[in-house]
Amino acid sequence: MFFYTNAIFSLTKGYLFAITTYTNKLMKRYSLFIILFLLLISACGIFKRNYTLEYDKIPMTRGVNTCQELEDTVVLYAVFVDVAIYNPWTEFDIAQTMDSIKYATKWIEDKAKKMNKVLVIKPVFHEQGTKDSFDEKRARVTLRLNGLLAKSNYSYRRMGPWADAVAKYAGRGIKYRSSSKVGKRLKINNVQTLNQALRDKLEIDDVAIMFFVNGYYENHPSYSFFTQYAGTKKAEYSIVTDKNPAVIAHEFLHLFGAVDLYPHNSFPNFNFKEIKENYDNEIMLVQHRDIEDLMISPITSYFIGWQDTLDKANTRLLLHKKLLPVY
Repeated sequence: MFFYTNAIFSLTKGYLFAITTYTNKLMKRYSLFIILFLLLISACGIFKRNYTLEYDKIPMTRGVNTCQELEDTVVLYAVFVDVAIYNPWTEFDIAQTMDSIKYATKWIEDKAKKMNKVLVIKPVFHEQGTKDSFDEKRARVTLRLNGLLAKSNYSYRRMGPWADAVAKYAGRGIKYRSSSKVGKRLKINNVQTLNQALRDKLEIDDVAIMFFVNGYYENHPSYSFFTQYAGTKKAEYSIVTDKNPAVIAHEFLHLFGAVDLYPHNSFPNFNFKEIKENYDNEIMLVQHRDIEDLMISPITSYFIGWQDTLDKANTRLLLHKKLLPVY
């Protein structure tokens, strides 16, 4: 009996030694891959933490980045770009879109007036030499846009380089020269520096840059970037595919802090069902309607800085999944 027990023990020990030796060989052979894999996981975790919103608080989108205050005088700077995925701009289409921009800005001004806010929105239309639009090929980029992109997490990585290249090319058209009193001349090479140049040239603090592409007959959404994160040190901008005044107003309000109030994953604490029940004609909830049938709710008024606080009822709509005291 002792002999068999000893044999089994020796055999088990041998197997363990063999397994340990084989494992050590594998570790030595693939150690670099294991280290790289762990570093990748760590980097992904860091990246995720940097961009995770605090869902137990109302998002702080007001007064961030370059479009600070929707009061006094602000500029909507419209750049018309011909892109390969859509038909090129025609003079008539541009004229119609310009009219829609003026209509949308006038609608927002009227809403501000009802809130006792002084607001003048000046539409400025970019000219590239004698042209009202220019081909994206001039900027050596191609816009990749589709309906599914709206639900992706990498939309900026797809559109950011396009917007920066288009902004750099548009910079040639504004004929901007820095003052001789500054030590270093500003070079326009992205959306941020285009925004700086426009603010300097127009002498306006708040300039909202909106790129318009002629996607009116397509079913592609419009986008706004850098509107929900403070401290990104990047200028907000929109890529607008539609000439509907409500769509233009919706995206313009995004640039000044308004958030989407239709169901989406960015703010899971929002009670979208009750928001719709209370404000079914809110501009940040629906946009493909006649703009005269829409309104700006107290929630959006708060996010764009037209009111300093939210009452308890509207606060509950934004924090319905958090344990709140009973009012």
